[in-house]
Amino acid sequence: MIKSTALKDRKPDRIGVDADAVHIGKDVIEILTSGMYVSPVTVFREYIQNSADSIDAARSHNLLGGAKRGRVAIAFDHAARSVVIRDNGAGIKVRDALPVLLAIGGSTKRGTHARGFRGVGRLSGLAYCRELEFRTKAAGDATVASVTWDSRALRERLATPGVGGDLKSIISDVVTVWYEKAEDPADHFFEVRMNEIARLRNDLLLNEGMIGRYLAQVGPVPFAPEFSFGKEIQKRLSNHSPQTPIEITVAGEALHRPYRDELEFTGSAHKLHINDIEFFEFADVDGGIGAAGWLAHHEYVRSIPVGLGVRGLRARFGDLQVGESNLFEESFKEPRFNGWTIGELHVFDRRIIPNARRDNFEVNHHHSNLLVQLGPVAAKIAQRCRSASVARNNVQIVQNVIDEVGSRIKQKRSFDRAELSRLKSALLRAGTKAKGITEKNLRQRLEAKLDRLKKALAKVSPKRGASVVALDEAASLVSKLVTNREQAQKLIEELRKLCG
Repeated sequence: MIKSTALKDRKPDRIGVDADAVHIGKDVIEILTSGMYVSPVTVFREYIQNSADSIDAARSHNLLGGAKRGRVAIAFDHAARSVVIRDNGAGIKVRDALPVLLAIGGSTKRGTHARGFRGVGRLSGLAYCRELEFRTKAAGDATVASVTWDSRALRERLATPGVGGDLKSIISDVVTVWYEKAEDPADHFFEVRMNEIARLRNDLLLNEGMIGRYLAQVGPVPFAPEFSFGKEIQKRLSNHSPQTPIEITVAGEALHRPYRDELEFTGSAHKLHINDIEFFEFADVDGGIGAAGWLAHHEYVRSIPVGLGVRGLRARFGDLQVGESNLFEESFKEPRFNGWTIGELHVFDRRIIPNARRDNFEVNHHHSNLLVQLGPVAAKIAQRCRSASVARNNVQIVQNVIDEVGSRIKQKRSFDRAELSRLKSALLRAGTKAKGITEKNLRQRLEAKLDRLKKALAKVSPKRGASVVALDEAASLVSKLVTNREQAQKLIEELRKLCG
């Protein structure tokens, strides 16, 4: 028999760990740069996010007001292979420049309404350029502070096995700082310079067109004047959270979100027409407004091409996109219908938190509450897609009947009774199909044509001869003339047997 040994009642004493015993290795910096982001182009989103927070800070300090807008300008020097991203946000005071810009994962934004709060996004450019420079100035300072990272030296130290040291010592070896006199003490800005950018596929980080199209989709830019619903959307969203779009220019071209009243399918003559906007709201766990969104309704002909930049229900937090166009695909029982959808879901509940890569949200109770409410919205979109498909089939059937009957009437030759009966029956069936057409104007036009053709056939006198009556027409007459419902049904069944 095995005897059990009783545990002692008193736990052993615990001894604290000396801070000097903690070592943060150099490889952490690699995880926070090249290891963090899937696509290189996301570095622009990270810098735009920081600019948006800085612009908000400038507004809160009355540095931006009235007609003065928040601005971010992205300029390219292809010869030097460099990019400059400059905003007119609050900037950083000279005395705070080093503590703020050299803090890794120690952002002061946590707990505020800022979009970013982990303190790692500004390092994203390190993986893609020879040198990463930050220049900044706050209003009232007479000096511009510049902090430069030598990316090549950093990568060499990370790749060399024999080079040890913790994160602090590595950073101190590759970072330099200097100060210069400011031209205008009242000026305020933050500037990111990526120098000697690496050559990637399609030279992505110097591809002005691709970067512009990407930022137009994910950035906090205004709607285009060609999208007539933009002002209404902006107004509705402002009821829940301030909506102040930022003017972002890429190589001098101002960006607008890609939504338009009319969009042309790539490689096709088909045009997508947005004809209506639907708004919806989701409650947070406390009963307040946790999120709000809009859907743009169109013809729902088929899946929307990716190249249009409007495909899918997209999530936005702080008016910046989170994830890609397929983020909410799993909320659709048939994921393909997300590709037929146009719309945005703006998250206001600060407990629904974008993850570090900003490609999704952190999984928690608040996020799950959002997804539960999204399910019925996705189901309604799927039903619209199916209904639109049925309606298109009905339109085609009705139009075919109109064409057939109209063509036959124009021939101006006599009808026999069988043909006349068949055409009248076809018009009756087409009238039933027309009722299933969802677009009101189109339905009314087709119904008017059917009525004209019915009246035209009613004036036709068939030539003498044997009469053949279509079953649908006969059944309609029985139902209309026989008052006893049971007898009428029996007579219709007998007629069906005869036709069988």
